[in-house]
Amino acid sequence: MTRKMVFLTGMVGLMAFSGSVVAGDEAAIEQLLKAKESAWSAADGAGWARDYQEDSVVVNLAGSRLEGRDENAQRHDSVFAGPFAGTELDLSVEHIEMLGDDRALAVAKLAVSNIESMPEGLPDGGDGILHTRMSFLLEQDADAGWQIRFAQNTAVSPY
Repeated sequence: MTRKMVFLTGMVGLMAFSGSVVAGDEAAIEQLLKAKESAWSAADGAGWARDYQEDSVVVNLAGSRLEGRDENAQRHDSVFAGPFAGTELDLSVEHIEMLGDDRALAVAKLAVSNIESMPEGLPDGGDGILHTRMSFLLEQDADAGWQIRFAQNTAVSPY
């Protein structure tokens, strides 16, 4: 075999190995995000915020910054008891991009259904469903696994 062939064969093997590791990471990230549906159904703010880092930041639909896991959990408890009480969340992971061994960007489509009255300032298609796109920056910690470092939620209209 020529030098070039040996190099290419080695690269293909390395890419195949890397792909399996990344695929495992992607599956773990998707599972972490999909678990948000259960927390939403249970109206559990602490469950929603569980996978956020302690010092994470979230920019919500209103453009407010939620500083840290505790503030995130408290805000979601408030939302679950208020304008989104009794609603359901459907979260569909649209894209995951690995940014290195321990960082990833994920984008998901969210649909909140069964909204009795759309909160002011949010797009209302008249069907009781709020459509958003949420971006997540995740970091992997040796002890905690994948956690969300930063997230931003944006209302989408029309969807």
